[in-house]
Formats: sequence, C-alpha cells, structure tokens
Amino acid sequence: MRRLRCSIRGQAGVTLVELLVATAILGIIIPALTSALVIGWRTTDDTIARLSDNRNRALTPSLWTRDAQAATAVDTNGGVTTCLSGGDTLLARFTWTETPLTGPAVTRVAAWVWTGSTTQLVERRACDTGGSITGSVATAHDVAVAPVPTCRTTSGAAVACGASTVVVDLSVTDPSGTFVATGRRRSA
Repeated sequence: MRRLRCSIRGQAGVTLVELLVATAILGIIIPALTSALVIGWRTTDDTIARLSDNRNRALTPSLWTRDAQAATAVDTNGGVTTCLSGGDTLLARFTWTETPLTGPAVTRVAAWVWTGSTTQLVERRACDTGGSITGSVATAHDVAVAPVPTCRTTSGAAVACGASTVVVDLSVTDPSGTFVATGRRRSA
C-alpha cells in the first residue's frame, strides 16, 4: 500500500494571520461605508422635501395667476358643488369664456380646492359647464391647513369674491413657511 503524505507547502489557503488582518481591515471599511449610505439617505430625503417646496412655490402662483387673468367671474361659494368631491374645501372658482376660431364659444371653469387633512393637497381642477371634472393637477403638497383666498378691489380694499374683484390672492402654508399667489383679472 502506498502511504499518503501531507505537505503544507503544496496546499493553497490562507493563514490565521492573513485572516485576522483581512477581518481587521473589513472592520474599518464597513462602518465608513455604512455611515456614507446613511448620510446619503438623509440628504436624499432633505433634497426631496426642498424640491417639493420649490415646486409648490413655482407651480401654484403660475397657474393661479393665469386663471385669475382669464377669469370673467370669481367666486368662493362652497355651496355650489361644481368641480368638488366629498371632503374638498373650495378655495376659489374661476370662470371664463373662450371663443375658438370655429364653432361656438366655450365656458371654462377652474376650481381650486384643498383636498383635506388626509392628502393635504392644493389642487387645480378643470371642469366642464356641467360640473364634471375634466382634468386636475396637484399644485402644492403637504399643505396642512386650508389656504386662504382674499379678493380685493382696484383700490386694494378686501371684498367678497365676485364681480368687483380685481385682485385675487391665495395664501398657502407648507412645511417651509407661507407664500402668496397673486392674480389680477384682466377683464375686471
């Protein structure tokens, strides 16, 4: 019978010292990588919040101003359910008439609503004359309190929104603070 020999020099592997050195190096690298990931996640969350606030401050005033400029009528009568769903708070409703190149004149309605304490959105809804919602866009997110619309005359006196309204403001409070969207009616 042949005898098997065991030779340490001919076998591949790692020594105990090499294993301990590799473990020590990993013990230094892993905490550094973990903290870099945690910082990255926190920064991403902050960036997303700031982008949302910037979006609120850009989109809301832009669309509010456009609707106010086009409006021939402004009202804040929440009793009229045109463009509203359950739980909505009407902020303002703008109505105007568009005359296309061909065909009859078309009445347009843009209702601005706060969707309530669960979704906390300010939403601009386009509606047909029958009151059916034909489109919507969320213009502000994380709005915990219903925004406040204010209507003013040419002299700047506050009035109930209606025929004498010239300037319409909307005060919105989001996590970064309060901003005001202002629109001046062209047809007033």
